[in-house]
Amino acid sequence: MSSKKQTTGDKAMMDHNMTNRVLTDKTLTKMAEAVRLGKKADKAAGNATDLLIANGFDSSTDYLSPDRDNGHTCTAEEYAQLRVGVIMGFSKVQRDLLEASKDEAKTWTKTRKKARRAASMEVGAKIQDFGAKVKRREAKADRESGGAGSRNRPLDQRVRDNLNDVIKVCQNAEEATFDVTDMVATIKHALRMLDTTKAEE
Repeated sequence: MSSKKQTTGDKAMMDHNMTNRVLTDKTLTKMAEAVRLGKKADKAAGNATDLLIANGFDSSTDYLSPDRDNGHTCTAEEYAQLRVGVIMGFSKVQRDLLEASKDEAKTWTKTRKKARRAASMEVGAKIQDFGAKVKRREAKADRESGGAGSRNRPLDQRVRDNLNDVIKVCQNAEEATFDVTDMVATIKHALRMLDTTKAEE
C-alpha cells in the first residue's frame, strides 16, 4: 500500500478545516457594496468611452501624453480637455491642488507638493484607463474586421461604428436634455443612408 506524503498545503488546509473562518455581516455587506459600486463604475466608464469615441477620440493613441515621444495622436489642447474631464471627477482637495498656479505651488510645503504630484500622476493614469478601454475595442474591431485596424477601416465602416456607439449612449442616457427616441430614429436613418449608398455602388 502506497502512502502519500503530506504537503505543507495539505496541512494548512486541515488546520483551516478544523476552525472554519467566518465572514461577519459587515464584511459581507462591504463585499456586496464593492461589487455593486464596481458594476456602476464599469457602466459609467463604458458610457464615457462611448462618448469619447463619438467625439472623435477613437484611437488608443489619442490618450497618450503629447509631452512625450510615444506615438501620441492628440494635440496639447485635446489632451488638456481629457485632463479637465478627469479632474472634474476628483475630490475638492485634489482639484485645489491641481488647479493652483505654479507660482502658488512653489510656496507650499514638501508634503503638499508631493500630494500635487501624486494627484497629477493619477490624472494621467485615469486618462490611460480610458485609452485602455478604447484599445480593447480596437482589438475587438480588428478581430471582427479580419485584421484591419480601426484607423485603417473604410470610412463608411468607421462612421457606422461611431453612429452605433451614439445609439448606445442614447439608450443608456438617464437624464437626456433632448428627445432620445427622435435622436435614435435620426441616427438609424443615417445608418440606412450608408447601407443604401453601399448597395448602389
